[in-house]
Amino acid sequence: MIKSGTDIEARYRSLLQKAVRRGDADLVHTTSALLASLSPKEKNWYRTRTAIITFEECWPLGSELIFNRKFHSKIAALIKVTRATKSRDASGLGFLAHALIEGDGSVLNGTDDDKHIKIVANAIKRSDDFWRWIAVQKKADDQTAALIENAVRFKKEGLPRDKAVIQAAAYLSVTGPMPPRKELQLPDQTFPYWVAFDKHTAEGKRVMRDVARDLKIPLPQLEWTCFYFEGAKTNGESPSKWWERLCQWHFEKIGLPVEEAHLLWEPAKPQVLEGLAEESRRLQNDLYRWKMANLEQVQALKRQVELFIEHFEEVHRDQMNLFSEDHLDNL
Repeated sequence: MIKSGTDIEARYRSLLQKAVRRGDADLVHTTSALLASLSPKEKNWYRTRTAIITFEECWPLGSELIFNRKFHSKIAALIKVTRATKSRDASGLGFLAHALIEGDGSVLNGTDDDKHIKIVANAIKRSDDFWRWIAVQKKADDQTAALIENAVRFKKEGLPRDKAVIQAAAYLSVTGPMPPRKELQLPDQTFPYWVAFDKHTAEGKRVMRDVARDLKIPLPQLEWTCFYFEGAKTNGESPSKWWERLCQWHFEKIGLPVEEAHLLWEPAKPQVLEGLAEESRRLQNDLYRWKMANLEQVQALKRQVELFIEHFEEVHRDQMNLFSEDHLDNL
């Protein structure tokens, strides 16, 4: 079956974020270069998506979204996230607040922490007031100030839930300390290409539906456990109470105790892998063939990314406000 351009873009877009989460920098470079080759639209999407992935997967690195007009500057920001310990509190808090706005009061559990969910939910409803409030808050350091500046720059990008994550990151930055940044070793495991086919891809939807039917598993339970154990898997992460609370809430919502989730996923996983085996092989082979046909371009892009990161790391934090898109254009 001939795949549509939309299907092709969806699988590579999904692959990109899974590679970031699992710390596969080489795969991030190659997938980024391929996406850029598909159409100018993908380059525009990449800039916005880089910012959203950064706030989602490692929100403190929202302070280092320093872009110029060159494509490699966006890849550099994403490579930093790829190599870093993940910190997903902004995702957890933002997603919970967005669910509350959508009318799901079950995100509140009667603890003192509910107030933070309510504050971010109120920020979603009164966005202009929230950003005015953020602007007058005392910034603990230059990193906080830079993160706020970048959050404001991207506050209107993405879906409503993406905007909520960016607001949550800004809120967290002015209400508490940022987790320390830590760079991780490259993973030594082979990347499982099948994880790219989640419920946001046509292939993933089909296989999940078929496996859920065959094993008589509620589809929401199968989709969430697959995401929890595989799609959201990282190469390492900091303790994130809001991410943990989000996951706990979602398990309760689908009626599956978190301690029993592995009992559902373990027998289902081989079926999912079998259903996606052909698509997984095709994705890996297509990417490999494209890389070999464009190896010089990919290698040049890697060098540009490393030079950009090296230059960035040499700059002292108190000089970050000197950087602008025009200032960095020639890097």
